[in-house]
Amino acid sequence: MLDLSPRDAITQTVDRLDPPSAEWRRNAAAGAPSAESHDALKDEAACLNALRVVQPPAAPETEAPRQLRIAAWNLERCKHVEESARLLRRAGADICLLSEMDLGMARSGNRDTTADLAGELGLGHAYGVEFIELGHGDPREEAAHADTPNQAGLHGNAVATRFAIDRTAMLPLDGGGLWFAGDDAGKQRRVGGRMAVAVRHLLPEPLWVIAAHFESRLDALDRDREMRVLLAHVGTLCGEEPVLIGGDFNCKSIQEAGLFGEEVLKTPHDGEPMFTRMAEAGFDWWTCNSPGVTTRRHSWQDQANPRKKLDWFFSRGLTCSSARVVPAVDRSRGNLSDHELILVTLEL
Repeated sequence: MLDLSPRDAITQTVDRLDPPSAEWRRNAAAGAPSAESHDALKDEAACLNALRVVQPPAAPETEAPRQLRIAAWNLERCKHVEESARLLRRAGADICLLSEMDLGMARSGNRDTTADLAGELGLGHAYGVEFIELGHGDPREEAAHADTPNQAGLHGNAVATRFAIDRTAMLPLDGGGLWFAGDDAGKQRRVGGRMAVAVRHLLPEPLWVIAAHFESRLDALDRDREMRVLLAHVGTLCGEEPVLIGGDFNCKSIQEAGLFGEEVLKTPHDGEPMFTRMAEAGFDWWTCNSPGVTTRRHSWQDQANPRKKLDWFFSRGLTCSSARVVPAVDRSRGNLSDHELILVTLEL
């Protein structure tokens, strides 16, 4: 069972992350698949205990913005950096809440995908490591890239932004270890656990933005527990300041409960109790989301599997409008990810 006991936020920042060596990763993969072994490895790995922060390029002084366009996107490893940047640029995103971002993984060309994507867009970023990958990924990726070493083996979440980063933190959502010592961890061994990346901007008033990624192997009650953990972090870190949370919440029980169209926005708590938790904490989702589904199917996946609404924004103390779902396709209509891009406008 996944440990969902609260852990302290991580606020240490670095200019450069120090990934574990290939030998460390080989030894970790060969080690005993126990919770104790995992925790020892997690404590050894400096890259799991700090955020990399790169401020955006200096820009001339301008008036405070009246509107912000915020994107949230699970980029599924970010294997298509330039085309993904082109889609975000067309969307006019000022701040991007990103999940599943590789650093030094063969499956994504051994690129630093967050730095490269932010560089294409002229943005700064805060990047946190969610997992140290001990292999090449899922079984399909393992077969395709087994002959190419991972240079760093890191996978995480990020906030990319055109505004100066005032404060940042990594918010652990669990104790980790499910992908190392869980029942089916052998299919894709990893060290680490789910987390969110929080960034505070002064525009000039404070605004917190949080990129979240919930566990895909849990059920609705466990996701409710994850949300409790996230809200505890928000209460400690953000106080009463305005907050926008966005990301992939893996809330597949919405469609499983038979909710579609406008019902998805009206009564998502019928399938996912975490929405009740958010309402109790003063967050809304009905002004910052559209009802459309947010997953895509690749050609090799079961085409009969229903698409789902897994990606959401939650806002508190903010005026939101113009929410929409943008197809995650390149110019030839090829998939950029198995998740769509979601967008919302904030009025400041």
